[in-house]
Amino acid sequence: MAPKAGGASSVSFSPPELVSYFLDNGLEVVLSSERSSPTVGVGVFYRAGFRLEPEGRTGFAHLFEHLMFQGTRHVPKPHFGNLINSAGGMLNGFTRHDYTAYFEVLPASALEMACFLEGDRMSSLDLNEETLRNQVDVVEEEVRGNVLNQPYGGFSWLWLSQYAYATYPNCHNFYGEFADLEAATVEDARDFYRTWYGPGNATLVLTGDFDVDEARKLVDLHLGQVAAREQPPTPVLDEPFPTARREFHHQDPLAPTAQMAVGYPTAPFGHEDHLALSLAARILTDGRSSRLQRALVQGRELLLHVGGGPHYPIGDSFEFLGPALFTFEATPRPGVTTATALDALDQELARFAEEGPTHEEVERAKRRELSAYHANNDSRLGRLRELGVMAAIHRRPQLVDELPGSYELVGAEDIARAARSWLKQSRSTVLHWEPGDQPPARA
Repeated sequence: MAPKAGGASSVSFSPPELVSYFLDNGLEVVLSSERSSPTVGVGVFYRAGFRLEPEGRTGFAHLFEHLMFQGTRHVPKPHFGNLINSAGGMLNGFTRHDYTAYFEVLPASALEMACFLEGDRMSSLDLNEETLRNQVDVVEEEVRGNVLNQPYGGFSWLWLSQYAYATYPNCHNFYGEFADLEAATVEDARDFYRTWYGPGNATLVLTGDFDVDEARKLVDLHLGQVAAREQPPTPVLDEPFPTARREFHHQDPLAPTAQMAVGYPTAPFGHEDHLALSLAARILTDGRSSRLQRALVQGRELLLHVGGGPHYPIGDSFEFLGPALFTFEATPRPGVTTATALDALDQELARFAEEGPTHEEVERAKRRELSAYHANNDSRLGRLRELGVMAAIHRRPQLVDELPGSYELVGAEDIARAARSWLKQSRSTVLHWEPGDQPPARA
């Protein structure tokens, strides 16, 4: 996946130990032992994200994230979280386009308990009418709080894809239509659990202070006993490339001023332009010295804010399996229209694609990228998450430790080529988000 050499010096570091293997029931196991502090991270990544929701069940992946904390036949609802918290740990979960993850970070002495709990809810989740109705209400309140009652609620990640894509897996409402959520039955939930939450559709990741041989015994004892299930269907995620720019307008009665989002289909994971576009995002939007900040916020003073990158703003370059957007999000200054802001953005991107970045910009982008990488991987949760994504989505956990060297091979010419190839006006979708009371125009 590494692009051709760009002349930069290599980075030398010693990653923690990494072991990966499969249990007989199909569960992928990734162990990364690092014993500098007596803590462990435990995570289970299910390949069950927004994109696989069946039609008529929008929001089901996120709903199920909530249901997985509602107790099992052996550990009723209050006790799952209480056991982790009383041991001095913390826990949570999150849903993305292509996976849903659950994790705990806790003292190393509690590793066996965490393995038992994860194996238990993988095999004996208690799904009943009371729990389902309660969590549908919770999810609907979350949607109201995060989207419906918020200005600009989810506009660049939740709405833009609904305009940019044409196929149901990629363009439906990921948070969920209330009618779909309310129509869900307990049998729907049980079917989803049986289909997508089996060991063969999951990756277990352990990071931190443990002996690898002892950890393998605990994993075999508590997760090896989970019965294998039939593999779920493979979602069809193919998406046609647009051939001309499309623009849409959405009026938001809560928005005090206009905003704008522009999305470009971006290079898939493993493509020669994949890492180059990650560095292009750093050069264009990361920090006060970035290209678009200097040109449009500080220089021409057209924008109050601009940000962007692959999968922006809810993920990064590696968090997706299927189609993804390289998204720019901008807030024009008062008196500046989104049309004017869009024209200025187009000009700057065209200039960047033609001229390419300077050597100094490339080196700065690599420093910032690798600094963030190393800071993230120094934490139990950060390394757990990176390993889980690389293993569960891309099936290569070792890529986490290969990334520093791969980034060093990207040169200025690679970044310029990637910008010319992917940040084309003809491939873009624009969403103008404006104050007003009219309902959105749908694609």
